[in-house]
Amino acid sequence: MVPFISIDSLIESLHNQEALLLVDIRTKEEFEARHIPNSIHIPGEDLPMGLPENGNQVPLVTICGKGGGRSEQAAQKLISLGFQAKFLEGGTNEWFEKNHVV
Repeated sequence: MVPFISIDSLIESLHNQEALLLVDIRTKEEFEARHIPNSIHIPGEDLPMGLPENGNQVPLVTICGKGGGRSEQAAQKLISLGFQAKFLEGGTNEWFEKNHVV
């Protein structure tokens, strides 16, 4: 089972200034339409290329639209490569439905 983080837990982690790298793995068009603040864009098929040098030193949170499809697969891929990764349950859709602002 691939680990996940809920929207509320992510908000708490961000407010506590925990070191996390938010990786939006959707298409360029999806990312440009709207994305969670402070997330970086790396299409899922490009992972792990494109990750910053410290990408293996901080927990990664993969993000897609609904949370659980593409982001879960991306987190699994990263875990298999030795990264600390979780996917965001609910994705950007739930993030914006709840109107979270960090």
